[in-house]
Amino acid sequence: MKDAWDEGEYEGKPLSRTAYLFWATASGLLFTILIYRLINPFSGDIPFFLLLFSALSLLACIYNIRKANSQQHNKEETEEEYHLPTELEIREKYPHLIGKLEGHQLEMLAGYAENDMALLKLSFMLYLEQSTKIDLSEGSFKWDSLWDITEELLEHLGMFHEGSIAEHEVAVTAYWDLATTAVAELIEENPQIEGAKLEVKPFTEIEKILSLFPKKDNHPDEELSFFDEDGGFPRKSDG
Repeated sequence: MKDAWDEGEYEGKPLSRTAYLFWATASGLLFTILIYRLINPFSGDIPFFLLLFSALSLLACIYNIRKANSQQHNKEETEEEYHLPTELEIREKYPHLIGKLEGHQLEMLAGYAENDMALLKLSFMLYLEQSTKIDLSEGSFKWDSLWDITEELLEHLGMFHEGSIAEHEVAVTAYWDLATTAVAELIEENPQIEGAKLEVKPFTEIEKILSLFPKKDNHPDEELSFFDEDGGFPRKSDG
């Protein structure tokens, strides 16, 4: 019959590390003393250096045990603190976004939101990170304008469209995730970006965010536009 150790019950747990460290330290000390006795069979006293070695080994063993237990404790605390929303929770809290975002964006961003990460701040940091890499050019002005109308978009959604603030911010952050990836590729080609290169997808898909959330009864006759009177994108913000 196999015991718990053979079955791997303690594998990866602090107990297994503790037992291993004690066993290794004790074995090393016994082996050292045995060698010394073989070399000096008639010596009655154990030399000072062996006692010192034993004390240092024991201290090292205790340190490693405490370190291992502390790491395990911190890992367990992190796992307990980070709440990954279930599929049901996502459907209840983000009904307008189900099946509307690319890949696993919804699951990822919902997890961030559920663990108190400010998504709007994350969106701004995504914008700002690439903004510092773009050389002064028509593209840099359009990139800045794109953020300005994003703020206008969020205000418009809150006033005239259904959906919670959390849903709105998830949709906006998902957009900026795609936009920053695309602009980073343009920067790699040439930091002085031509304005026309920001007038195409995925940059223009910011307007699709509006279609994710039904209009409220108080919605104005005309929808919010991201294009200027001449059809240029993005227009300058009214804010």
